[in-house]
Amino acid sequence: MKVLHVTDEDLPARRFNGYDLLDDLATRGVRGKQAVLRKSSDNPDVVSLFAGRGDEDLQFRLQEVERRHSINNLLFPWGRLLAETKEFRDADVVHYHLIHNQVISLYDLKWLFGLKPSVWTFHDPWPLTGHCVHPMGCEGWLTGCKPCPFLDRLFPLAHDHADQMWRAKKRLFSELDLDVVVASDWMLNMVRRSPVTSHLEYVHLIPFGIEARLFAPDDAQASSRRRLGIPENDFVVLFRAKTWEVKGLSYIVEALGARQPTRPTTLLTLDERGLVQGLGRDYRIVELGWVDDKALYPLVFSACDVFLMPSFAEAFGLMAVEAMAAGRPVVCFEGTALPAVTHAPECGIAVPAGDASALRASLDRLAADPSEAARRGRLGRIIVAEDYGFERYLDSMAQLYRSVLSRHRTSH
Repeated sequence: MKVLHVTDEDLPARRFNGYDLLDDLATRGVRGKQAVLRKSSDNPDVVSLFAGRGDEDLQFRLQEVERRHSINNLLFPWGRLLAETKEFRDADVVHYHLIHNQVISLYDLKWLFGLKPSVWTFHDPWPLTGHCVHPMGCEGWLTGCKPCPFLDRLFPLAHDHADQMWRAKKRLFSELDLDVVVASDWMLNMVRRSPVTSHLEYVHLIPFGIEARLFAPDDAQASSRRRLGIPENDFVVLFRAKTWEVKGLSYIVEALGARQPTRPTTLLTLDERGLVQGLGRDYRIVELGWVDDKALYPLVFSACDVFLMPSFAEAFGLMAVEAMAAGRPVVCFEGTALPAVTHAPECGIAVPAGDASALRASLDRLAADPSEAARRGRLGRIIVAEDYGFERYLDSMAQLYRSVLSRHRTSH
């Protein structure tokens, strides 16, 4: 069986955008290709839809036109180009991923899905809303997004056309024939409640899986810290430093800056650098930036004592599962998929969204009582083995592709 994965970029987000599945599913008889706008890898199984600078310029101009007219994902022509590629023509099933990152026009979806048996993973609630990637407590997506109180959220609108975009999605989605994949019960509940998608018959809950064996056991903590230049006896807090406000960095900074730590503490960050330097007086800071090294990445989790993920917008939370696989407790905000994914309060710790004081209290408690962190860490490993195993994930995906293909052959 041949499956083509379609997304915006190959290497960024490779763990869940289909790129890693190109090889991983080969053992299940699934041969993978990927079509992207921008190709970063030298993988011959990945094809770029952009042919050169001219296409990049066209993309920029179309983005500007959409911003000017306050519309979202209506003008981009790459779906038509996708259908002309050999990879698309040869595919038995096409699996769409982050196509709302200005890859395919909403108006081309019915046509594309009619050409090939299609799967679309909803990585976030964008298909359900008037324009935003995450409603974050707003329930306008249930009634039509009119008026929209958050026009500045990604994807921002200069004028309030959110209700028009919501109605366009509702009309266009009513005619779609596809299988939808969601990774969490939280996202599944949204899809079933949404007037845009509640009619969809084939919605599959398939949590992402990870190779837990790659995440180092407790006895690797000392060596991981030596490699990263972290004192062995420090309390180490790991988090993702990102300027996008939905990731909650401002609340981490507020919590950590409220008072001096109760013991020597290192802040270990991933993604963007230079965002927490103001805490340097009270904390050691180790900023790793974006880590592509597959050997180094698991060591980051083994080096920490706790992983903070106070996001307002998570439809799954793969990094939280990776922390659990390393035997580390996760502290998150309520109101997203994370409390259920981390099995809070037994394993994960969920505090009220936006409550920096509660975030800090949880950190202080874990710093003072390593036995609590160890207990939650042990439970996390058990949960990962039972719910988020990589082999289970691969089996589920291969089975899905075969069932989708079989259903379409029968109905057509």
